[in-house]
Amino acid sequence: MTQLDKNKTYSLNEFLLYVKEERAELYEGVPIFMAPASFEHEGVVANLIQEIGSALKGNTCQVYGSNLQVIFPFKDEQKGKNDVTVLPDISIVCDKSKLRNKRCYGAPEMIVEVLSPSTSRNDRLLKRNYYEIAGVGEYLIVDHQNQAIEKYVLHKDAYTLEDIYSSENQSFSSTRFPDIAFSIEDIFSFLD
Repeated sequence: MTQLDKNKTYSLNEFLLYVKEERAELYEGVPIFMAPASFEHEGVVANLIQEIGSALKGNTCQVYGSNLQVIFPFKDEQKGKNDVTVLPDISIVCDKSKLRNKRCYGAPEMIVEVLSPSTSRNDRLLKRNYYEIAGVGEYLIVDHQNQAIEKYVLHKDAYTLEDIYSSENQSFSSTRFPDIAFSIEDIFSFLD
């Protein structure tokens, strides 16, 4: 076998062995293939990485783009499935011991997903659930079509929607990283 078969299930080790140049995630044994992103999606990601990177300058935390594989070592005894591998649009990792073998093993402190028509359902439901269970402290869902950012913060093992930033609420500020603050207008300005 030289490539992943979307009709089969895989263990984490099998998935990592077969996924090479393909952009794919693993949801409880099922490979999910990623389509190329639109220029709008990539523009928003670039603007966010620039803002977050500037805010974290001098900090021990690092911002990473969508090529960083993040592995959550889940064990679901009832389903007989385990492990989830994702490629978040943006990850902030503060614990460098999680970074090994070119991957992040465990929950980043923050994850950002920019919605695309083909990924919206996964980002809002499946990934949100995975990130919550894994312990990702802050999860941002960015909707470039509506120029809005939803901020979910982990409180007692469950996400709370703390705020929605849009044209009515322009000044984004992170709950977990007080230095990360920016204008929503700056993130989406190239779309006008």
